[in-house]
Amino acid sequence: MKMLAFRSCVSTIALVAAGVALPVAAQTVTPDAAAQADPTVSQAASAGANSAQDAAPGQIPDAAQASEDIVVTATVGDRSRFRTSISVSQVSQEAIQNFTPRSEAEVLRNIPGLQPSDTAGPGGNANIGVRGIPVSTGGSEYVALQEDGLPTVLFGDINFGNNDYWIRFDQNVSRVEAVRGGSASTFASQAPGAVVNYISKTGDKEGGQIAYSNGLGYREHRIDFDYGTPVSDTLRFHVGGYARNGGGLTNERFNILRGYQIKGNVTKDFADNKGFVRLYFKRLDEQAPTNTTTPSLAKLDGNKVTGFSPLPTFDGRDGSSYSVYNRSFQYLDYDGGGVRRAEVQGIAPKVTSIGGQVHYVLNDAITIDDTIRYQWIKGNFTTQFINVQPLNGAGGVIGSTVNGLLVGSARYAAGPNVGQVYTGAYVNNNPNINTLMKDMDNFANNLTISGKLDVGGGKITATGGFFAMRQNIVQDWHVNRQISELNGENAAPLDLFSITGQQLTAAGQAGFNDNWGTCCSRRVDLQYTDYAPYLQVGYETGGLNLDASVRYDNVHGEGTAQGGVAGPNTLVRDALGTASIPSLVLSPTVEKIDYNDDYVSWSVGALYAFGSQTSIFARASRGGRFNADRRVLSGNFNADGSLNGQGKSTSVNFLNQQEVGVKQRGEIGAGSYTVEITGFRSTLTENNYDFTRINNPAPNNDPNISNGYRSYGIEFTSRLNYGNFHLAVDATYSNSKITDSATAALVGNRPGGLPEFLYVVSPSYDAGLVAFGVSVNGQTATRSDDFNLYTVTGSTFVNGFVTVRPVDNIELGLNVNNLFDKLGFRGGGTVNPLLSPTQGVFSNTALYGRTVTGSIRYRF
Repeated sequence: MKMLAFRSCVSTIALVAAGVALPVAAQTVTPDAAAQADPTVSQAASAGANSAQDAAPGQIPDAAQASEDIVVTATVGDRSRFRTSISVSQVSQEAIQNFTPRSEAEVLRNIPGLQPSDTAGPGGNANIGVRGIPVSTGGSEYVALQEDGLPTVLFGDINFGNNDYWIRFDQNVSRVEAVRGGSASTFASQAPGAVVNYISKTGDKEGGQIAYSNGLGYREHRIDFDYGTPVSDTLRFHVGGYARNGGGLTNERFNILRGYQIKGNVTKDFADNKGFVRLYFKRLDEQAPTNTTTPSLAKLDGNKVTGFSPLPTFDGRDGSSYSVYNRSFQYLDYDGGGVRRAEVQGIAPKVTSIGGQVHYVLNDAITIDDTIRYQWIKGNFTTQFINVQPLNGAGGVIGSTVNGLLVGSARYAAGPNVGQVYTGAYVNNNPNINTLMKDMDNFANNLTISGKLDVGGGKITATGGFFAMRQNIVQDWHVNRQISELNGENAAPLDLFSITGQQLTAAGQAGFNDNWGTCCSRRVDLQYTDYAPYLQVGYETGGLNLDASVRYDNVHGEGTAQGGVAGPNTLVRDALGTASIPSLVLSPTVEKIDYNDDYVSWSVGALYAFGSQTSIFARASRGGRFNADRRVLSGNFNADGSLNGQGKSTSVNFLNQQEVGVKQRGEIGAGSYTVEITGFRSTLTENNYDFTRINNPAPNNDPNISNGYRSYGIEFTSRLNYGNFHLAVDATYSNSKITDSATAALVGNRPGGLPEFLYVVSPSYDAGLVAFGVSVNGQTATRSDDFNLYTVTGSTFVNGFVTVRPVDNIELGLNVNNLFDKLGFRGGGTVNPLLSPTQGVFSNTALYGRTVTGSIRYRF
């Protein structure tokens, strides 16, 4: 009787939540064919299933049945979402495609618990947080992005090498699966917060598609294709990819966006259902814009930012730093090659990847899985940053000292106004950056042996594994001081002249390699190797599942790093004359890195299923996160490369998490629903170094980070299918606080850039001939920074799609992002009250304005 009352109560909560939810993005996940055939199928076998590809267009799968999909990410892979004691989301390829994500971070907005600042653009460089834990340096410190179970790079926050540089969502992806907290600590390295896995189609059923899409009102042309099929009863393949080019979402007059990806795999099944062997390959070669800062006017009410409007010459919705007048710039070579020229390409990754996977069923009790991959990676990060500085007045360029002389005037250095005096209100004084990512290769291998044993009325399972990964980080940084007009479309460089008429800059460049000081005139040649054995043991009887897991990471770092020292001035000539440009060159002092560090992560969980409709779970975890290249050139190493006292105390950050949750599924008349609610608590002690803070206004200009954080909150996810109608709701509430800090003023503050409430809500309707839907996604107010100087208003954005199928196999699509063309921001930012007490300049990256894409798709 008590159990019946409990289930009725949970069902009522689920129905109310689904009924009152605002509309969100459709997420359709079909049952995994392999998992349905054998509910104990291994992680590797399930990863190869092709559920999304098998789903027929226009067919809405049963929401409750979808919760039976086997989880293959950061777990043993033999339990369904409903029966595993972790928080997991599975998002189908079709659901993501409906809302045309404009970056990898936008793909992740449909996953509760994650906090992606999805404003960096298609090139990447997004900040991806999780469960109220901030991204203090950039990238995704505690979140791993994987392809078919292996991380794209070992560390998600590599300087100029974040994990979203090297991965692209396309039609090859069957589904995106994400595990937050829990077993992410022990089934993956360097990802205690979350693991996001892009799972590939593998050709289980014959079929494919080809699509052409075109920007309406902006230049972006894209062709997608994929095809998979069984060749015989034991052989199958899948191949696909895309090519695109154009001016990007900001509609530049040249092809800042261009390139392609091609991926494929071939699978050979063993006889007698003993498993399979699979080969993978991938080639990604493209350049894509990345946004850094797109400033706007901010309406101020005391210490509150209550709204935004465009600057007179810059609209954050479609303005950018890419210009026909800065398609290339000069930089000073470190190897004595003099002044060279770099093409502005945004982020330009080149990845060649080959890999393999073996799944072998030794007998009824023992299964062996091994996944291996080598990636040849290089590229460049070449772009112009933006910062607003007045031309005149307090803090202005005119009257300031540049290269030892007082500035008397600024003149256009290129464009139709070349040589004329610049009289605009603001200039952009942020650097242009050319980082040569010369060698980012990596090798990864993950081997597991899983066993199961029936004991009385229950079953014991055990999985032992060994993960090994080697990551190269070989880069040259060229961070040049640059002066340009503030203009959102085709900004021109500005040359500065002294009060006596002496030219101080050339083509807008005021210095080579010296914008962020000696730390960032940099060359690194580093290699990190992570060896990690791990063990999981579980017991299942009736509705009860218990499991515990432990992981031991031993990380070795080696290599060298060089900062900068003052070098000779360089004479540079442009259209206005010749300037003597100061520079930094590589220091003859080489920092050596040669050390080991190790740590233990663990996770313990329990789940109880009350029949087939309701389960509850609890879990506690502790996961380590190794600080890698962001620790060099910041006082952490002895002369022999070993860690000094500071280095030892700050080399590993630990994230502790506790979570409890309930999972409910059932029927509503002719429909079905699922609801999952997870309460979490997280604590983190973090030590890190962020060189980009050096030039920030005080007090937020200390690059050293030593903080303790506490966050607690709730994740909510729900799916409702009723006939042709589908409703999806994802939301996260997090209460975050800085509990301890080397900077006493921060204690008690909310970390900057983190909203308390994030949500994505969307309804869709698919009648076969026509399908349509909207997605409402937003967040509440954030603090501008860790000092909580300002509170920044929240933003809500609406996307939509319409699909028409006039004949069999043909689809015509119209997708709209930011339907109401709203100017808004994710995260915090810098507020400079330049104009008046009620109006200032807000600096962060705005979401793109309204973009409309038309497409035609042929399925076969």
